[in-house]
Amino acid sequence: MKRRRNSRNAQGGRQAGVSGPGNSSSPGSSGRAAREVDLHLPSGHTGPETLDRQLARVRGELNSAMRAGEKEIIFIHGAGSGRLREALRAVVAAGYPSCTCHDAPFARYGYNGATIVTIRK
Repeated sequence: MKRRRNSRNAQGGRQAGVSGPGNSSSPGSSGRAAREVDLHLPSGHTGPETLDRQLARVRGELNSAMRAGEKEIIFIHGAGSGRLREALRAVVAAGYPSCTCHDAPFARYGYNGATIVTIRK
């Protein structure tokens, strides 16, 4: 039986992480793997400003991926209440007309656990 690698920090919260194009197994349209961005915050980070911080991270990572010429970026947000997922998709729809969103594969990220943003030129 395989064990899944757990990326929890010392306080028990998930570490926000980014794996580059060579570290993910989700193929992009160019044959390269898509960048993964984990939007989970360490435990203890709560309050109304947390969603703003996460959305600022989405914008920064998406802008970086677009400048780098990447075709896809995967945002891992978890299932939860769906607030971050919906806000992420609203940001992309309103501010990035060359991008589209769809659910990431269930087998890898769970039901509504991640969103793939496809970047068109």
